[in-house]
Amino acid sequence: MGLHTGTAEYRDGDYYGPAVNRGARVSAAAHGGQIVLSHATEELVRDSLPDAAIIDLGEHRLRDLSRPERLFQLSAAAAVEEFPPLRSLDAFPGNLPVQVTSFLGRDRELTLLTKAVDESPLVTLTGVGGVGKTRLAVQLAADLLPRFPDGAWLCELAAANDDDTLVQVVAATLGVRPRPGLELDESIAEFLRSKRLLLVLDNCEHLLDGAGWLAELLLHECPGVRIVATSREGLAIEGEHVVPLRSLSLPAKGATGDNLNSAAVRLFVDRAAAAKGDFAVDAASVDAVAEVCRRLDGMPLAIELAAARMSAMSPRDIAARLDERFRLLTGGRRTAVERHQTLRATVDWSYSMLDDRTRTVFDRLGVFVGGFDAAAAEAVVAGDGIEPWDVVDALVDLVGKSMVIAEEDDDGGTRYQLLETLRHYARERLDEHDDADSWRRRHAEYFASFAEQLVPGIIGPDEFAVRRRIKSELDNARAAVSWALDREDDGDVELAVRIIAALALEGVNNRAAGIPAWAVRALPHADRSTPGRRCAIYGLAAMAAFYTGVRHDEAARLAGEALRDGVPPDCPAMTIPFIALANVEAARGNADQVHRIVAEGLRAFAALDAPWHTAVLASCEAIWDTLTGDLDRARELITPVLPAARRTRNPTAMVVTLYAFGWASWQADPDAALAALDESLALTRAGASEATFGSGLMETARLRMHRGELAAACADLREGTTHCYSVADYPELAGVLHAACPVLVAAEQREDAAVIAGFLNRGPVAAFAMPIGGAEGQEHVDSLARARLELGDECYDAAFTRGAEMSYDEIVETANAACARVMSE
Repeated sequence: MGLHTGTAEYRDGDYYGPAVNRGARVSAAAHGGQIVLSHATEELVRDSLPDAAIIDLGEHRLRDLSRPERLFQLSAAAAVEEFPPLRSLDAFPGNLPVQVTSFLGRDRELTLLTKAVDESPLVTLTGVGGVGKTRLAVQLAADLLPRFPDGAWLCELAAANDDDTLVQVVAATLGVRPRPGLELDESIAEFLRSKRLLLVLDNCEHLLDGAGWLAELLLHECPGVRIVATSREGLAIEGEHVVPLRSLSLPAKGATGDNLNSAAVRLFVDRAAAAKGDFAVDAASVDAVAEVCRRLDGMPLAIELAAARMSAMSPRDIAARLDERFRLLTGGRRTAVERHQTLRATVDWSYSMLDDRTRTVFDRLGVFVGGFDAAAAEAVVAGDGIEPWDVVDALVDLVGKSMVIAEEDDDGGTRYQLLETLRHYARERLDEHDDADSWRRRHAEYFASFAEQLVPGIIGPDEFAVRRRIKSELDNARAAVSWALDREDDGDVELAVRIIAALALEGVNNRAAGIPAWAVRALPHADRSTPGRRCAIYGLAAMAAFYTGVRHDEAARLAGEALRDGVPPDCPAMTIPFIALANVEAARGNADQVHRIVAEGLRAFAALDAPWHTAVLASCEAIWDTLTGDLDRARELITPVLPAARRTRNPTAMVVTLYAFGWASWQADPDAALAALDESLALTRAGASEATFGSGLMETARLRMHRGELAAACADLREGTTHCYSVADYPELAGVLHAACPVLVAAEQREDAAVIAGFLNRGPVAAFAMPIGGAEGQEHVDSLARARLELGDECYDAAFTRGAEMSYDEIVETANAACARVMSE
């Protein structure tokens, strides 16, 4: 048994942290029946155990490879037991170096590698430079030491410059001298033939042939030897088990509460505390720390170099300077190998091992953002001396050298990606050439054509697959649009307009993508484009004005401009300006104007034989009628639209129509309403439009409340608030919070309902709230009147005032916490 005292972190039902790991190492050093204390524990208990004997066992290196720890044995005073020497590192032969920093974030990988060593005599750990291969391999060797009575030996090959030097390094590490009649490599094999030993060959990438030859020789001649190699690519010999090492786990985008749980953030915090003794991550810094870790791809070396800057900079300062990461991230430990002292040196080392053709391909791949497939790479990168097959060959080589990541996508294809640090490096290399903009233009041209080819699919039966493809390329589209809009050449600018117009419907369906903001930037150029693209750009900009700025007059003006010359038959998003105009009039309470606008749109769509646009706009009219409380008219409108929408076989048409039918039917047929709404939500979760997701959850929550299913209603509300806030859909968030009030009052969470009412009436979301009339609006009013009556005026008004002063973060946290309490009852 081993006892150590320190601070542990409770997470996911278990305890984590350096103190837990240290305790495990102390325990591993003890024998059966032996109780061993760390120095920290001994200091705490030495005066509290009068009937026990504490025996100083001296200093020992534990298998966490840190500096020696003084250990103590705890025994009953009357009978001091004797045990063999502790099973610390000092009990085994070897040369594993002391590590001055703690080992963090690789527990899962250690388990996988241990299994790999059990199954294969040669395990090669591959990965990009700076990902932590050496540290993990050395820790693995320390953990496996008890299995190897002849020890674990680290052979550092970075300084070897040819195969002969490599063999000399291994021989010197093991203390082997040439034997008469044998070459040096044969002498090593002879020495190891009867040994049970673990050999770590570190940094093999620049001497793959020599390392592979030696490893193969030792595996054939030395049955008791196991080899762990580290390299940026495999050794490619028989019996090798290659284990790719990825970056450390990262916090999800938008996650705040869970940011500290990711391995990358824990590493940054640990190293930052070492650089600045009083550093402690808090609510003010955790998001900046998470951003630093995400933008550095979770790469340990880069994170450690960034954390070292904490002695003079804040996390926010570091995050703001990461576009200049190769200048910022310097000054690594002087004892580190030269290529690990700066981030640039690490990447330079990898780049130097590429042939000229592969370097050219790598440089040009820097125009991609977020990933690409082989077809995109060939289309964009090939040319000027590089053939399409050269691109494929280079990709294979770059994947093998861990400079490009290859993963299978959701549709069974292969998707490639450069880590952000490597992409910055490639982009810098590309910018050194006079033709850099020609490759960015090729990139923008490719994604303009890509987006336009997908337009029919967005409103067709294969929408799920099409939207997956669009989402996978949004980063590339964003980069292409940004580059093109910054150009003075009209041809380049038109590439941006083409991309935005083609993705206009995705901009409405996926609020998180930010496409409407692209349209706002492109407005000055829209009039020079085709009528269809112009209509899409103005329409999308109108939606941006309505949803993000509550600028009703501006939204109406832009939507009117979109329809200035009627409805262009080639507009990929002809529904959008009509919806924007009707939204404005609905917000103003002008039902007659809403009906006029919809009728105009439906006439135009009928003339163009556009069934998808017809179904969606008709559904929106039913939604607006329901909003004003005219449920009978809404049901009359939507009932014939439902089968027409099903005939389109398009999921988003179904989402909007089912939502409209469900909301309109909540009084007349609540069971049918709930079934329709649940079907709509299921389609969204499967990949259809998210435009009505928050509203759908708002209505299912109300219907479940009426059925007495308060926990289920609160589950819907939590999902709705979380989603709407994550995509900054404030009108939808206002609707979900509106529905939360009667649900929470019914669940006896009256004070929270009053807080939410204050936020809705006076908080930042107040400007986004659409007026809800009829029975639903009255239900909201009645529930708050009940809350006031039961709480009393003073308590209600205080809660209302608190809500009026809350931020979005605070109100979402308050609403979700109230819902969680109901769900747990």
